[in-house]
Amino acid sequence: MAWNVNNRACTTLWTTLFRMRQFTTNFSESGALLMSDLLFFNNASSPALRKKEAEILSDQLDYTFRIGRGAKYETGVDRTKAMNSLIGILINEKKKVEELAKAADDCYLFWGEKINEL
Repeated sequence: MAWNVNNRACTTLWTTLFRMRQFTTNFSESGALLMSDLLFFNNASSPALRKKEAEILSDQLDYTFRIGRGAKYETGVDRTKAMNSLIGILINEKKKVEELAKAADDCYLFWGEKINEL
């Protein structure tokens, strides 16, 4: 999945992180940001502390996506699976925001998205 203004996961993630002051870049620049560029990420943190910080941020994202933005979990996804998917990206300083959007897109059916049925 490419970082795209027409993708609801990308725009919802960008809006959420921007409003949380995790970054100040515009939409087109934000997909290429690394997790280490986000405000929450502290290179001096121990791996355990970094994981805890990622858990807190993923909880905030999950809540905002579902309660604030009307997203639902994709079929076969529950809160635990969604959180673990987001955390796995957030703790890796070399992962990009666009990869976090892909993880979110895989876990959440965002408002206005069509269900892919085969």
